[in-house]
This record gives sequence, C-alpha cells and structure tokens, in this order.
Amino acid sequence: MSFDLSPTSRPSGLAELRAAYARERAGLDRTVPSGPTPAADPSALGVALGRRHAKLLDDLLVRLFHLLRESGSPGRAAWDSVAIAGVGGYGRGAAALRSDLDVRILARDAQRASALADALLYPLWDMGVTVGHQVVTIDDLIEGAREDLPTATSLLDWRHVVGDASLSEALWQRAVSGIFAHSELPRFIERLGKEISQRHERFGGSVYLLEPDVKNGAGGLRDLDVARWAAKARYGVGEFDALVRFGALVAREAEEIRGAAEMLWRLRNLLHAHSGRRTDRLSFDEQELCAGALGYSKTAGPAGHAGHAGDGQRREPPPDEPAVSPEAIERMMSDYYRSARTISRALDVIVSRATPTLTRRRRRDEDLGRGVRLFDGCITMSDPDLLRTDPAIALRLVSEAVERGVPLLPYARGAIVRAAGDPAFCAALRESPEAAERFRALVATCKETALQSGSVVRELHDLGLLLAMIPEFLPVVGRVHHDVYHVYTVDVHSVAAVDRLAALVRGELAGEFGLPCRLAAEATRPTMLFFATLLHDVGKAIGGKDHSRRGAEMARTILERLGFPPEDVDEACHLILKHLVMYLIATRRDLDDPATISEFCQEVHGREGLRDLYLLTVADLSTTSPTAMTSWKARMLDELYLSADAALRGAREDGGPLGMDDQRMARAISGTVGALEDMPAANEEERRAQRDFLARYLASMPERYLLANSPAAIAAHAELARRQQHGGSSVLVALVPSRHPEAAELCVVAPDRPGLLAAITAA
Repeated sequence: MSFDLSPTSRPSGLAELRAAYARERAGLDRTVPSGPTPAADPSALGVALGRRHAKLLDDLLVRLFHLLRESGSPGRAAWDSVAIAGVGGYGRGAAALRSDLDVRILARDAQRASALADALLYPLWDMGVTVGHQVVTIDDLIEGAREDLPTATSLLDWRHVVGDASLSEALWQRAVSGIFAHSELPRFIERLGKEISQRHERFGGSVYLLEPDVKNGAGGLRDLDVARWAAKARYGVGEFDALVRFGALVAREAEEIRGAAEMLWRLRNLLHAHSGRRTDRLSFDEQELCAGALGYSKTAGPAGHAGHAGDGQRREPPPDEPAVSPEAIERMMSDYYRSARTISRALDVIVSRATPTLTRRRRRDEDLGRGVRLFDGCITMSDPDLLRTDPAIALRLVSEAVERGVPLLPYARGAIVRAAGDPAFCAALRESPEAAERFRALVATCKETALQSGSVVRELHDLGLLLAMIPEFLPVVGRVHHDVYHVYTVDVHSVAAVDRLAALVRGELAGEFGLPCRLAAEATRPTMLFFATLLHDVGKAIGGKDHSRRGAEMARTILERLGFPPEDVDEACHLILKHLVMYLIATRRDLDDPATISEFCQEVHGREGLRDLYLLTVADLSTTSPTAMTSWKARMLDELYLSADAALRGAREDGGPLGMDDQRMARAISGTVGALEDMPAANEEERRAQRDFLARYLASMPERYLLANSPAAIAAHAELARRQQHGGSSVLVALVPSRHPEAAELCVVAPDRPGLLAAITAA
C-alpha cells in the first residue's frame, strides 16, 4: 500500500484504509493464474509472494494501529502499553496466499487490553482478513510454553510489528533464559521430535505419497518450520544462510534448502489460489493445474526452460490434447519429491546438530578396524576422506550398524549423503567388489535395525547408496503410478515391497499372512528373491505398457554387474517378467478349471519358482496401498498357489519330463557331494565311510530340505550326524553355513525324544 506513514499523512479513515488494502490484495491475487495457464513469472509465485503478503499485512496492521491510536479510543496510553507481534508463518515473514493473519497482543494487563483487541480486530474482519489472535502477558506465554508446544514455537516465530518493542524484547529474554536455556534444549527438541512423528503418521508418513500435503506431510513446509525452531532455540537464528556461519549447515546445503522451499511455496500458493481458501493437499486435479501454471511442458522442466518454439513463442497444444500432458505432471511431481526429500534431510541434519549433549560422562570410542568406529553408541568413520579413497566404507558403515543394532552417527550419515551426490564416488563404488558383496547382503537383510529410516533398504535409499549402486533406479524415483491402486511412487512402493518380504521371512505377519510367512522362511535363494522384488517395477523408468519385459531386460544388466551367478540372474529376470501373472490369473480366471492351473504351471519354474513368484506377488500387492490386499484377493492367491503346487508335485510323481525342480535337485546333490570332498578325512577309509553315509542321508531327506539348504550346510549336517552315530556321543552341536548372511545357524544332533526341541530352545 502506497501511503506515507509520517504522522501528518496517515490515512484519514477506515474507509480509505479498507480501499487501499482491497486494491493491494487484488494485486496479489492477480499474480497467481487461476488455471493451467503458465504464469508470466513463476519465481513471483513462491517465497517472494509470501513476503509480499506479509509486508501487506504489516502495513495494514501498522496503519490501523496508528489510526486507532490517533482516534483516542480506547486511549493513547492503552495503545502505548501493548506490543503487536506476528507468529506462525506471518511471524517468520512470509504468509501463504490464503493464510491467516496470526497475531499476539502482548500487554502488561491482558484484561485491560481486551477492549483494544476488539477495536483492532473488528475493522480487520470487516476487510475480510481472517485473524488468529490472543491477548497475552509475558507470564502467560512463558508458563504456557512449558507444556504447550505451539505456544513455545510461537515464541521462536515472534516478530514485533508495532507498539511497545520493549515488551517483545523482554519476552524474548525470558524465553532465552528459561525454556530455551541450554540445559532445557534437549527436552524442547525431544518435544519437537514427538510432534514430527505424530504429524507424519497423521499425514501419511512418507515423502512420496501420490497426493501429498505440501505443508504438513513428510518433507513439507512444516518440517522446515521445525528445523528453524530447533536452530533458533539453539543458535538464536532461524535463517538457513545464517546457520552456515554456525557450522550447522554448509553453503551447498543452505542453497539446496532454499531451492526446495521455493518449489513448495509455489505449489502452496497455487493451491490457495485455485481453491480460494487455505488448502494444502496436492490432489491429482491440482497437479494438472499446478504443472500448467509453473510452465511444465512435454519437452522439459518449468517455465523459462521449456515449452517454447525456436522463435520464442509458446506453442499451444492441439485441441484434442490435454492442456498439460501426463509426462509434464510427472516431471513436476519428480521435482516436488526431490524438494521434499531435500527438506526431510535438512530437518534431520539441523535438528541433530542443534541438539546439545549435556552428559559429562566419557563417550565410548572404539576402533572397529578398516576405518570404522563405534562412537557413543553410533557407527561412524575415522576419517571423512576415506569416502574418497575407499568408497566401499559407505556400505561398510551401514553393514556394521546393522550387525551391531545401532544407528549411524548423524555426521557420518550426512557425509555419505553428500558423497552419494558425487558421480565420481558412485562410479568408484560400483567398481568395488566389496561394495557389491555388502550391497547384496544388505538388501537381503531380514533383521530389524536401529537405522534412522527404519529399514535397511529404506536407509540405503535415503542415503543415496541405492541409486549409487543401481543408477537405473533413478528414473523411477518420484515416478507416479498411473492407476487407482497405488498410493506411493514407484521407488517407495518397491522399497516397501522389500520390507514386506523381510517381515514375512521374520514371521511377524503370521496372523495376517500365514502361508506366505511359512513359505518365506523356506526360501532357498533369498538374496535373488529380494532383488527380484526390489527391481520388479524398474521397467517403469522407460514408460510404455510392457514394463515387466523392460524390467527383466534391465535387471539382467544390474544383477550381472552386482555379481550374481547366472542361474540367479535368469530366475530373477523370469520372476520380474512374470510378476503380474499370478495376480491376474488368481483374480480373473476360474481356479476350479484344471486348464487354468495347467496353463499357470507353464509360467513358473517348478515348485521353487512357484513359491518365489507367490511371495513376490504377495509383497507387491500388499504394499500398493493399505487396502489393496483384500481378504478375497489373499484367499484367491493362496488357492492358486496350493492348486499349482499340488499339480507340479503330482506331475513329478507321475514321472513327467525333467523339470526345473529336478535340475535344482541334481545340482544340490552334486554340490553336496563336492562339499563333502572339501571336508577333512583322516584317511581313505574314513572318506569312503563319509561318502556312504552321505548317500543314505540324502536318500532319507525330503526334497524341501535339499533345496532349502546350501550344499556346504547339507554336507556339514551329514558329517555331524555320522560322527554322532559312530562316535558314541549322545549329543553333538556345531555351527554350520547359513544361507542368510546375518544369521548364525546351529545344528544339534541327538536321539529323538519327546520335548527335545523345547529342551534345545530353552538351553
């Protein structure tokens, strides 16, 4: 508003003030396009618009304050004894287009100031301004802030606008010496942590929801607010550029945060403009409008960089085409997800660095070797330069954290994230045999961990190590599923499917998934199955309809690079190629028709292949959305599995042609005989005894046992049984090779008796 604020030229009355505010407010609204028409200047839609709005509200409050003070009602002395401050987004100096004017009237006597509040608020309401307000004293605020987190955070957002500035200063000094004192910071930041967890759970818990809340969701603008609160409570400043001076951020991090915040601010202001009210959910309909307004086109990114012909003129789409293509919406959403992920990481980094350590105990610092240290209950590295000279240390750190059940030190976590953004580091990591071996083991890890992300594969993804090892995964990061079933992006769904498979192996979902849990525990090649699950949708990176075939082709290159044996590569690619088949047959065909079962059996590689496809299907379907796996679908999948398994078992018993299971059995027996030859024997006579016993042992064991255990483990079991039988010992115990890298397998050989298993497990 263009009024002179000098005492002699203040607005002559409320009517003039109201008209001036209406003109300026209309100018703000005209900045934002109401539909998919590209904005003339997208940079004017973000933080800059929020600051313009806050400045307009500042001017309105200041002018109204002085106008009412000069009027003498309720008296100049009353106006001179209060401070009016902004809190919330307005207090932070930027208000979204339809956000409230959130103010506090700070008085020495709240009861006497209530008449002043009425005088101030009624004109604002008449102008159409939505006001959130409280009349408070310093004691009220300090006392309330001890138990009420919104009150405490309002003190960190507090920005004096007009009135007695000494009141605002006195309030801040009380807050700094009280609830934000150094000794109180851990408790305050713990309260922030609880708010984060509860809010994320309420709004979906993932950065990668298909219809995210740009304010309150994970990676939303509220997460940036929390980061600012933690920083201001610790350092006295909340601006990200200022945090660089305190070492809480590096310059590159601050720049990335600014860019991410700008993206979300643009989207939020567009949402407010389109709805005419305060709404923050980026629905599918809104995504089309926002993508158009921000200038996304079929050819490239946002306006200013795309959608223009060589002569500089924007080309309109033909009448039969949508104003905004699905590809343009995908590009916008990919940019959104990258921004939200940047904010989510910034929240973790800033809150961690702002949390002081008050304990005076000596922190435990143990050298674990090869550059890895255990420091204060967290895994870290002895020298950050190791990420450059020994890239495999990144996965070594994660492996140690998983093995010991501890988290990564935030410092180490941040260093890995920064390194994973360097193409040279990623290329060197992919060349490391150690990195490939550790990566294979980590993806197939089933144990629960203390890692920050909650699961091993999710942690690898958040750290950037998943993309470093599998760059082919990058195009599906933030990629939207174009169907009504999925609620997560392709990458998050794929990671969730791996986590679901791990939960099935652990047996923790036995009440809901009884058959899958039993079969998952018997998987003969778990690492192969975990990678098939991780990569089952990787073909969606390219687009088009036949993503299963493309994914199988891409997976072959990936798995060969990671060092998988040829037979595992072939089977994983087959599972990816067929990963939709079982669901489609189970839900669309007559399972009582023998022809249906016979046709389906031709799609799988024997009983082992059937089991793996069933487990992949369950993991896939049950993580598309919380309601995707209905009881009817689960029953149909179980019925198809059991019918097909019976058919495959019957075909083998009837002497059918040599199938995939027969080939695996032959390889298992041959491998076991070879493993026995590698075991020690006192002389040739003992070797013959070992061979004879092994032949009888193999003949006595069921097919499932031979396929579920490695040849080395079977040979060890047989030798232990032979020694127990011929050596006179009643019980023999030994560690034997395990298929699961994080598991120790103990073999106990003893005469059978009632209660034997209970006695062993109770020992």
